[in-house]
Amino acid sequence: MVRERLKGFFMEPKTLRQIRGAKDLAEETVDAAALAINEVQRAMTRLPYGLLSRITPISAPVRAVEQAHLKIADSVYFSIRVGNRLVGNVAGFVLDQLDAHVQRKGRS
Repeated sequence: MVRERLKGFFMEPKTLRQIRGAKDLAEETVDAAALAINEVQRAMTRLPYGLLSRITPISAPVRAVEQAHLKIADSVYFSIRVGNRLVGNVAGFVLDQLDAHVQRKGRS
């Protein structure tokens, strides 16, 4: 099916390299941003929980809620990073297929 759609399609090898570079840059940017935002959110989350945990009667439940909050946030950012990597792998596969098509066209 992919080969049928690629009939008559041609892209310069330089263009494919540029697209692959842009894909890699976008993937790395999303990953770095997710890591950085997660760290900032963790730091911001700890402030109010730290204040509330100083109140002795509610200290233990506050710490439990804080840990749950941090686990949920970490899971969300982990999911973003995994999804980003998955999209990057699929895009890389598509670019590999296009590159192979271009190589075959170049030999013809």
